[in-house]
Amino acid sequence: MDGQTERCAHCGTPTTEGRFCTNCGAELGTEPTNPRVFPSPSDTAERVYAVSGPLFADEVPPAAPPPVASEPANEPAYLAPTPHRQQAAGPGLWVAVAAALVVVLLLGGFLLLHGLGGNGDATGSTPPIVPTSNRSPSSTGSPSSPSSSASTTSSSPTVRVTGPPTNVAGFARASAPRHAPSGVDFGGRPVTYVAANLIDGRNDTCWRTPGDATGTELTFRLDQPTRLSRVGLVNGYSKTAYAGGRAFDWYHGNRRVLAVEWLFDDGSSVTQRFGDDRNLQQIRISPVTTAVVRLRLTAVSPPGHGRAARDDTAISEVMLLGRTG
Repeated sequence: MDGQTERCAHCGTPTTEGRFCTNCGAELGTEPTNPRVFPSPSDTAERVYAVSGPLFADEVPPAAPPPVASEPANEPAYLAPTPHRQQAAGPGLWVAVAAALVVVLLLGGFLLLHGLGGNGDATGSTPPIVPTSNRSPSSTGSPSSPSSSASTTSSSPTVRVTGPPTNVAGFARASAPRHAPSGVDFGGRPVTYVAANLIDGRNDTCWRTPGDATGTELTFRLDQPTRLSRVGLVNGYSKTAYAGGRAFDWYHGNRRVLAVEWLFDDGSSVTQRFGDDRNLQQIRISPVTTAVVRLRLTAVSPPGHGRAARDDTAISEVMLLGRTG
């Protein structure tokens, strides 16, 4: 053994005397038939083994290149002829092609002349697109032209709203001569005081302007003339905030609107007064049709007191109840 321990080439177990391995039962002195299943720990040489198929699902050996077929001695009948065997078309082929063209021309001429009724005037038998009886200028019951029909359809009367009156302020464009600058709330979120806040449907937002806003006029332009039956507003900043366990009542901290005048397109106006109530305060008015509503502030409260005191005039929301049409 020359001082080296013999091992089984199949499983690597040291061998003893005998013909077969006592561990795997393989015949000693033979090479493994599939070294990737039974690798030899002492064999590090890279050998190539013939594998009849993949050992595992993800071990797919590369496909062998397809064999190059040798040229057969006798060429089969279905193979395309080689270049040296091509032959020029004979005169018989050209005669057949010319005869076929003559037949096609004769058949086309016959159908053109006789296929529409047997006379020689093919265009005379084509029916008109519009019957001549309906095109007579003396006919009183002739249909209107397409242009007049289209114009009649586009000029249909305006559909009136038949349901109950709704708050149409959200369909208006609100504007004010001025507003307070933007800020942030106690949570660090941005807060604006623009006129659009008057018609956003939220009482925790507001239009606000510095100081006493008596005489200020707000404008609401509706998307179409509307018949109003009620008007109203939230006459202050109807919001309470909390910071450090303390409440900040912005309704009583800011100035509140005490009286306004509502003005409409026909020149009529309605006066409304407000109490100390952070909810919507509304009044019924004589129905009036208008496309623009102007709101003039005629009385404002003094600044509030306490930790939420501000010298600003605020309105949270405006209501315009009516129906269009």
